[in-house]
Amino acid sequence: MIKPSSFSRREVKVSVLAGALAALLVVLAGAAIAFTSTTKWTAESVLVVLPNADLSASDSAAYYETLSRGQIVATFAEVADNQRFQDQAEASLQLTDAQRAGVTTAVTVVPDTSVILVRTTAGTAQVAEQLADETTTLATAYLAGLSEPYRTDLVHSAAGSAVASGTSRVVLLALAVIVALIAGVAIQQAVYHLMRMARTSRAKNDPDQAAEPAADPPAPGRTPKHTAKKRAAPEPGPADPTGVTNGAAPESDPADPFDPPEQIRIQESVVHTHGS
Repeated sequence: MIKPSSFSRREVKVSVLAGALAALLVVLAGAAIAFTSTTKWTAESVLVVLPNADLSASDSAAYYETLSRGQIVATFAEVADNQRFQDQAEASLQLTDAQRAGVTTAVTVVPDTSVILVRTTAGTAQVAEQLADETTTLATAYLAGLSEPYRTDLVHSAAGSAVASGTSRVVLLALAVIVALIAGVAIQQAVYHLMRMARTSRAKNDPDQAAEPAADPPAPGRTPKHTAKKRAAPEPGPADPTGVTNGAAPESDPADPFDPPEQIRIQESVVHTHGS
């Protein structure tokens, strides 16, 4: 019969093994994601929409009033966001298919301003910066003839503005380790409690499983209960003149242990014997 302590040790071992395996799988998955993910770079050029400089003061004020409503800037940004400007920029830079993979360009407006942002994301910082500047140049040239009273001026180019985007590998690995620890502990506890529940259910269905192991049978020739050893009575020593034996207390007469005449007669008899 298997003892309950053996069941408990087995449950702990199996649950710890399951938790460690789950944690290892999570770490491996996180490492695979961290080392297979590619870093993206984002570069940005900035444009501003303004009325033409050759307008009179009164006309310029009227055009600024119209520009403040936001419709002109939103229209310019929507036109510049056309995919054809990105395609023309890629062809102008003679990018390879690998360099064009994953390239995106987005044109947005800074709220409550006439500033337009041209952002390009690519696999390398150089491609992102060059493509953002080329897209800005092509879109600006087109917008110059779209509305005569307004112009688009370049605030700054995308050169040197590329920054890495996305989660770094170190952060991904750290997150994978944390998630692995949490998952490992959770799996270990779940497996342990499930095994205990299964053992309890089996014990209820089979009472013999839950019974304590029987005691070992007694060896041949011995009874199950141990008997106390009898103490050996002390051997009487030689008699002394006082009538008391060495090593043993004097025995009294059960009939009348306090009879003085009888006590005196015994002592006289002992003295007479030693004198002769």
